[in-house]
Amino acid sequence: MSGIGADYPRERFLRTPVSTIRRVLRHLDDREQRKANEKALTTARLTQLVVQIAHGFSGSKKTPPKVNAKEFLPYPEWRPTSEEANGPDQPTKFVLTQLVREMKYRCTSTPR
Repeated sequence: MSGIGADYPRERFLRTPVSTIRRVLRHLDDREQRKANEKALTTARLTQLVVQIAHGFSGSKKTPPKVNAKEFLPYPEWRPTSEEANGPDQPTKFVLTQLVREMKYRCTSTPR
């Protein structure tokens, strides 16, 4: 068993709002992506340096390519999730839309 939820009893978890669980999962995901990028930063910078040195040894008269170390990170487009993004995500919006349509259809249909 994982130690991450050992102090959180099952009964309390079942009463936790889904928005809170989503916020915790988003925070954990951000933390894991940040840690992966931090661990790979030295390798990414070394790769950037190797590409520049290889271009220098190639004898090409062209300007060296613009290589950013960020391109070699596992999550190059990662940015921390802002607190403003607390609204529903796309799957939640889809489900809610379907439920509203279904409810609207039930309310407008005439009983036979």
